Amino acid sequence: MRSRCLANFRREVGLVEELRQKLEAKTDVLRGGLAKIKLFSDISSTDLYEIEKKCRWLQFEPNEVILDRHDPSREVFFIADGLVRIMNFIGEDREVTLAEMKTGDHFGELAAIGPRERTARVIAIEKTVVGSMPRDKFLAMLLEFPQISLQLLHELAYVISSMNERVSTLSLMKPRQRVYLELLRLAVPDPRGGNVWIIEPLPNHNDIASWAGVDEVEVAAAIGTLAREKILERKNRSLLIHEREKIQSLSGM
Repeated sequence: MRSRCLANFRREVGLVEELRQKLEAKTDVLRGGLAKIKLFSDISSTDLYEIEKKCRWLQFEPNEVILDRHDPSREVFFIADGLVRIMNFIGEDREVTLAEMKTGDHFGELAAIGPRERTARVIAIEKTVVGSMPRDKFLAMLLEFPQISLQLLHELAYVISSMNERVSTLSLMKPRQRVYLELLRLAVPDPRGGNVWIIEPLPNHNDIASWAGVDEVEVAAAIGTLAREKILERKNRSLLIHEREKIQSLSGM
């Protein structure tokens, strides 16, 4: 009886300690959650803490939808930790990846500033923690801190330029060319030397298709053609590109 009571007591102590650690972790996110956000790089720690108190903190699992198209919400999201993907659609059913955002980035500001509903889907690629700020508090913050407003304008200008380039790629290039261009984007020089480029780890066909705005069949056909012509080869979980210039030529670059 005594040993059972002692075991129960130890279990209760363990549960209390686990809860304490979770609460401390939650506090760490709250107190330092915005420290890595580039938008707030010129803000003092005191002001940053006041801004943090305007956020609520949310955690998302991999592949969980954070925002969806036509969502009427107007919050702005700050990525305290993790990685997300911004998606849209060609037609009604083909998803296209527009961008990926990581720790330090933010999204959702266009819906907060403008009158339109959400125009893109945002999903978590890995476990992700975000701070969510209501629209009214976000707009009030922009008025209170001109340096944040100026930084936001710089970032929006970059986003618009990047999206124009992305739309041009999707609309003017043929599907096979877009696959080749995506392979070039993913490839880096092989650290082992030689005139070889490598994609490692090799993403699945669905990811490549999403970035290129094509279906998986097109991706498989493009990689198969390059492999048969010895332009690239699959090795374990990587792709080795032996003739990068040929892929550049095929992509129309």
